[in-house]
This record gives sequence, C-alpha cells and structure tokens, in this order.
Amino acid sequence: MKKHSTSQPASWAPTRQVAPAPARRPDGTFRFSDRFIKMATTVLITFMLVSVTAGFVTGALSDTVDRGARDALVIAAGALIIGGFVLPLLLAAVLGGEAIRAGGGFIGFFLIAGLLAAVAGGTELGQEMLGRDWTPWAFWGGIALMGLATGSFWIVGWIARVPMWLQAPVLGSPRVVVRGSSDNPADIVLPNELDERRT
Repeated sequence: MKKHSTSQPASWAPTRQVAPAPARRPDGTFRFSDRFIKMATTVLITFMLVSVTAGFVTGALSDTVDRGARDALVIAAGALIIGGFVLPLLLAAVLGGEAIRAGGGFIGFFLIAGLLAAVAGGTELGQEMLGRDWTPWAFWGGIALMGLATGSFWIVGWIARVPMWLQAPVLGSPRVVVRGSSDNPADIVLPNELDERRT
C-alpha cells in the first residue's frame, strides 16, 4: 500500500513577520510628554502641601486632647509632615530618572536615599536614632551617594541626549543651559548641538 507524504516541498518555508523597529526618540526630548510632566508635578506639589498642612493641623489638635490620644496624634502629625516631604521628592526623582532613560528611576531613588541618610546623620534626631558611632557613616555616606547619583544623572542624560542645565536653588534664578535651547532671554545658553536657535 502506497503512503502519501504529508511533508511540504523542499522549497516551502514559513513566512516570518518582522516586527517594525521601535521609533527612535527625537534628540532633545524626554521619554514622557510635557503634559504628563506638568500633571505629575502639579499632583506631587499638591500632595506635599495637603499632607504637610494636615500634619501641622493634627499637631495643633494634639494639644487639645488627653495624653493617650495626644501621643497618637503627635505620631500621626510627624508621619504626615515627613511623608509629605519624602514621598513627593522620591516620586519626583524616580519619575525624573525614568523621563531621561528607562531604568533611570533607580538613580533618582539613590539620590533621595543619600539625601535622607545625610539628613539623618546631620541632625540631633538622627543621632538619637542611629547612635553616635553610625552618624558619621550615614552623613558622609549620604553625601557620597548624592554625588554619585548626581553624576550618574548627568552621564545618563548626556547619553540620552536630553536638555541639561544648571540653576541656583533660588526661585526665578536664570539657568545655564549646557545642552538644549531656551526661550527665556535671562538664561545663558552655551553653544551645543541641540541648540535650535543657532544659525
């Protein structure tokens, strides 16, 4: 009895669908849109203001109750104030890192971790919590971690070709734009490959 072969001809080969290459992000732009960045900034600032205000109100209310409830309100007030500062800063740093490059959020996390360690090592409350032997390690380790994270932000930003600038931590101070351009005449734009205003 003759058997029929079910194999395909030697010339037959399955066709493969090639996935299109992901679109390259244009130079001088972040991974997140301007709208998302503005919305996230507004949400984080609002959370900070509400949480810190609620903490101070709760702390004021602790003076009007008996001792048992007072201790609970003091703890709640401290948690609201500290959390109101730390959580928005942490989320802002993580989102800022991710806006530059995927995985950059870890750099933001280490930046805030270094900040918290330095604050803990440089305050009297931190000395009481950590002990005098660990306080110098926390302070200088936090300073080193912040420096490493800041340098890493610049390196990753340079590789990702995003706008970069220096600015004093004073409201309304001009920026020194190292990479990119600016519409603010008060800003100083150094000659760079992303400055769209060059002729």
